[in-house]
Amino acid sequence: MFSDNISIDFIRSKVRAIVGEILSYYSGKEEVIRKILAAVLAGGHVLLEDKPGVGKTFLAKLMAKVLGLQFSRIQFTPDLLPSDIIGTKVWRPSEGKFVAMMGPIFANFILADEINRAPPKTQAALLEAMEELQVTIEGETYRLPQPFIVIATQNPIEYEGTYHCPRPRWIGSCLR
Repeated sequence: MFSDNISIDFIRSKVRAIVGEILSYYSGKEEVIRKILAAVLAGGHVLLEDKPGVGKTFLAKLMAKVLGLQFSRIQFTPDLLPSDIIGTKVWRPSEGKFVAMMGPIFANFILADEINRAPPKTQAALLEAMEELQVTIEGETYRLPQPFIVIATQNPIEYEGTYHCPRPRWIGSCLR
């Protein structure tokens, strides 16, 4: 993945700089930041589980900004549909055809906020995109931009209005 010209010391200094920048705005646990960054560098995804109001969303937004990646936030709710995430095709009378309208999944850094508040079918749309790095909109396949990183947050299952969220093998880290 890395060029022969890049040394471990160079990478270490970049990671320290990123962590330092984040800590200048976020007063959370440095260990959590390092684990998220490790998952991002490894091309994985992250699931953060904690009570509401502890800064999970802020940390994800900050991470995307510091890394300079295109950010998109998807707020998962009980009425969210798969097409609200991946997009759909709409009829354009002026063009005489259906045109794909890309959903918020088409960004480099996705915050899937409170993923377990949406029904399993909607969760599956996101999980498929995470595993396949592509989505299918009405029979046509579209590759997702690279890098493609998802930070999903979820509330503890005992909170009202939550669904069970599977923990697939490819989620890079689960932090509590």
